[in-house]
Amino acid sequence: MDELLRSQLGTESITTDMVKHCSYCVMISPDPLHRTPVYCIKYSGSNTPILVNLATCLTCGDFKKCGLRFEQP
Repeated sequence: MDELLRSQLGTESITTDMVKHCSYCVMISPDPLHRTPVYCIKYSGSNTPILVNLATCLTCGDFKKCGLRFEQP
């Protein structure tokens, strides 16, 4: 069980590193077990962010527009 949790936290850490450069992302919660850690203004319709999960960020894909390139080993 601990190995599964460590694997999940590692995956979320990588995903968080990718989406933190999105122009709509205001902040990301430092709590790794937070269900909706991303404060996003894209879906709120105003400057007040709403909380979304990482799957929403991956589906949106706006983080890709920042020009980051991730190299695979």
